[in-house]
Amino acid sequence: MKNRTKIITAVAAGVALFAGYAGYWFYVAAQLERGIDDWAALQRQAGLTVNFERTPVSGFPFAFHSTFRKPHIAGAFAGRAFDWQGPDLEARVSPFNLQAIDLRGSGGHVVDFGDGPLALDAAGLDVRLAFASNGLLSSIAASWMEAKLAVHDGTFAADAGAITLTTPASPPQADGDPLLQFAVSTKSLTLPKDRVVLTADPVIDLQLVGQIKGMLPMVPLRQALASWRDAGGTLEVTSFAATQATLSLSGSATIALDDDLQPIIAADVKARGLAPTIDLLASQGRIYPEDALKMKLFVKGAERDAPGGYKEVATGLTLQGGYLSWGPFKLAKVPPIQWP
Repeated sequence: MKNRTKIITAVAAGVALFAGYAGYWFYVAAQLERGIDDWAALQRQAGLTVNFERTPVSGFPFAFHSTFRKPHIAGAFAGRAFDWQGPDLEARVSPFNLQAIDLRGSGGHVVDFGDGPLALDAAGLDVRLAFASNGLLSSIAASWMEAKLAVHDGTFAADAGAITLTTPASPPQADGDPLLQFAVSTKSLTLPKDRVVLTADPVIDLQLVGQIKGMLPMVPLRQALASWRDAGGTLEVTSFAATQATLSLSGSATIALDDDLQPIIAADVKARGLAPTIDLLASQGRIYPEDALKMKLFVKGAERDAPGGYKEVATGLTLQGGYLSWGPFKLAKVPPIQWP
């Protein structure tokens, strides 16, 4: 009799627990429905174009799910017009974490900032938006597979990649405070045909981790960059790694802007494959043969044994006045950035 009572009690407790969860699930689903519609209405009142067709929130008893069909958002941000249209977006929210939204939007995206459209086509694109307790966006994490990005003067392509952007709990108050932390990685990155680093081969592996320091006001881009520069803002790359053709690089760097808003870079680098890379550049006519000889003599004296049986050179690279330099050697002239 006692066992029967325990079973009945356990079943009753399970039914009560499930009923409570069901009530919670459908209550939150209704709040999400209302929140989406209120958000869209608020953006329209602010002057933005926000159009989409949405399926009702479903998915009980698992994640909340809705599909946004034919999404289109347009307007202005920091004095700059933008227009985005994308494929159907699948949105999911875990019932156990209401401060994150997972979006899946594989297919073609087109965004225009007023100077011509950019087209992204990805076989797989997943984005997670995370929000702080105050409701503000705290991080964005995106990953993609088999992606192509067509810009004004060519197409970038990557077999895979990921990016994470994280904002601090409070905005920066001084030039040494972080504004944004970032981590980027790509696999087999192909550049446009006229943008050759060493060869036309893909950059096999690219990784960047760092942070932007200093205050960046919400004004048009050139004005914002000038203000950020004048306040002592910097971009700190705490670690980077890249491999293409004969050369593998890793290290760290600090980036600032000069009076013409062009980058000034000081990097500490560990390099593998420098000697064959110098030969490659010389064969391409990008460095003079006499400079190549001097560089190889320097490499021979600076090389040290590294794990894995490699030879490695620890050195510095700088970019200033439009030239990329390695110690006393000017390696290449870098075209200026044309800021919009």
